[in-house]
Amino acid sequence: MAGKVKVQPVSRVGLEPLVAMAEQLRASLPGWEDTAPVAARSQAPSDLALDLEHLARHDGDGFLVASIGDEVVGFAASFVRSRQLTITQPWLLPEYQDHEVADTLVRRAMAYGERSGATECTVHLLHHAPWQTTFFRFGLRPRFPVYRLALTPDQARTAGRELAKLLPGSELSRDALNRRAGAADLERLDRLARGMVRPMDHEYWLGERALHLAKVRDGQRIAAYAYGGAGQCGPTAAATVEAALAGLGWALQLAAEGAVADVQILVPAPFETALENLLDAGARCPATSTWMTRSPGSTLERYVLSSATLV
Repeated sequence: MAGKVKVQPVSRVGLEPLVAMAEQLRASLPGWEDTAPVAARSQAPSDLALDLEHLARHDGDGFLVASIGDEVVGFAASFVRSRQLTITQPWLLPEYQDHEVADTLVRRAMAYGERSGATECTVHLLHHAPWQTTFFRFGLRPRFPVYRLALTPDQARTAGRELAKLLPGSELSRDALNRRAGAADLERLDRLARGMVRPMDHEYWLGERALHLAKVRDGQRIAAYAYGGAGQCGPTAAATVEAALAGLGWALQLAAEGAVADVQILVPAPFETALENLLDAGARCPATSTWMTRSPGSTLERYVLSSATLV
């Protein structure tokens, strides 16, 4: 289709058709077929739908939609936390991947980061080419793969119990969550593991997602946090590798409770001991994704992603 490429914030377009586009495109990727949307009134919104709604509400200026004429052809949701710009997997109709719209979306997203004071840029790509080459031209480099692993609830529960024994920990009560007890610990661990703070995302995980939260201690200090819900494993962040493994143990157990399908986990390659333990526990690896950054930065050796979008 001929015409000028227009890029505008999501608030002027509407979110529902964008979510439908992204869900269909994600399910078409190798290793992500199980995420295909199910047409049922009782079906809960997908992680992708909830994450995009959160980003559209909190980071609307970075949620950019591309259109040609009257047709919406794709979008890219980006957000800034502590001077770090993160561009999530861009979603573009396949026939426009080699069109100028891809470069335009990336250029506008990076301009948003610059206006917001970001000095670093990260992108998490669920499939490698040609998006990887697009971001390469904008100065980002692939750093390592992220493994999408799957365990049955029983496998996750068993592996979680063993890992959680490494250090003492406990799940926070609903009263403690309502009081946002230990928010300073979450901020400290985010700085150590990710080099940023993200209070609005913790509010989302505890609020809209209603995830459970556990903390791991090393002596008198909180050394890791771990989120989990029915089938949702992560995020976890820690000060040490041992604490990260114990946190992963809690996340696995929390995810296994009430899970009606496999527990899915996104583990960065540098967190090698986690991968070893999960594979030994029987985890399958249906897909890998790519972590790209402008500069080497954090290697995520003590971190488990929350989802493919809100990394």
